Amino acid sequence: MQNYYESFILLSNNQKLSYIGYGDTNENTVIFLHGFGSSVRSIHPDTKILDKYNIRFFALNRPGYGESDFDLGYSMEDYADWVDEFLIAKGIQKASLIGWSAGGLYSQVFTTKYPEKVTCLNLVSSAIPLNSSETKRILPMNWKMIGVMNRYIPLMTKFYFKSLSKKVAKNMDATIQESIEQMVEEDKKVVNDPIMQAAIIKGAVEGYRNSGIGVYYDALALCKEFKVFKNSISNIKVNIWQGGKDTIWTVETSNYLREKYPNSTYTYIDNAGHLLYLSNWDNILKKSVG
Repeated sequence: MQNYYESFILLSNNQKLSYIGYGDTNENTVIFLHGFGSSVRSIHPDTKILDKYNIRFFALNRPGYGESDFDLGYSMEDYADWVDEFLIAKGIQKASLIGWSAGGLYSQVFTTKYPEKVTCLNLVSSAIPLNSSETKRILPMNWKMIGVMNRYIPLMTKFYFKSLSKKVAKNMDATIQESIEQMVEEDKKVVNDPIMQAAIIKGAVEGYRNSGIGVYYDALALCKEFKVFKNSISNIKVNIWQGGKDTIWTVETSNYLREKYPNSTYTYIDNAGHLLYLSNWDNILKKSVG
């Protein structure tokens, strides 16, 4: 059986963009964009599911995550350009995108900018704009705080993520356990699977490496103004996935996405939390290429 492999491409700005790949000869290409404070290492470990749907799979890191180089002050539009460079480097004409959590917002920006390269947009427990008057009322409190801090006291945000990075490095087991204890029961069930737990921990460790600076600049990028929901997306298949017990991105935020993408399909799973992308990986992949 084949395994995931790790590599990188050199972008036009001479910076590395690191990724995990699988199935170079498979026909259906899927690109996965990871969540905030996570990385490509957080993906589902079972590659047999990829073969089941004949999927050529790539998970891409953002700047400062994993082995990707830093890029100070980048925007989500900049990252969309780098994803496009990746597709060109790999000779990929079109791909299905899976964006989990913050990766869902990046995937929307890419689809807005390069609609001709997207066959299907899959928004799983997806983020919504942080700086829009439309979303201010329904943003979860932690994201409201990040948005306010980045706008008015960014140095405090930087200090917070550096401190969290040191905490992870100093006592990873205790920090991970503390994080698990704060999860909803549905996510705890996912994390208690040793195989899934290993993937989640690897993703978090890579996410908060480099003294947490990658997470800091990711937060800044997420808070910058941008334009999505253009008519160019109207002809693209959009699948929205929401866990009923998700407290990170809630039912209210997925309802916002449903309004913005009126022709989308909506999959609501009552007994799922924010880690829905792991507990329902098979179904998500099936729908992304179906």
